[in-house]
Amino acid sequence: MIINSIVFFLFFLFFLSFYFSYNSCVLQNLWILIASYVFYGWTDWRLVGLLLVTTVVFFILGIKLSSTHSKKSKIRLMYFGVILGIGLLLYFKYMNFFIEQFAFTFGLLGIHTNWSSFNIVVPIGISFFTFKGCSKN
Repeated sequence: MIINSIVFFLFFLFFLSFYFSYNSCVLQNLWILIASYVFYGWTDWRLVGLLLVTTVVFFILGIKLSSTHSKKSKIRLMYFGVILGIGLLLYFKYMNFFIEQFAFTFGLLGIHTNWSSFNIVVPIGISFFTFKGCSKN
């Protein structure tokens, strides 16, 4: 969905009409979350699962971090979250590069592979939501 399209304009009007009709902050936040998934899924609905899983994982990590009193446990949870987030980022952003380089190297050795069958789709905004998930805010 392109931001300067009529589809986005209608989506935005629909979003705002429901957003301001809710008096509860919880319902407004839930509506923002649902609308964000719809907006994100408009590009490729298969990527909504990735966004949903990362949202749930980082949300649970945040709850565990706030409820844990042991500094050692907090550090472990923090490292787990950062490693998970950076791991996802590295996988989706750089795995295509590594696959291409391995195929090229194997080609030099006389082993021909069809690397394009392993082409991984890079989710839109993965850098943003990975670093947002790993950040303090």
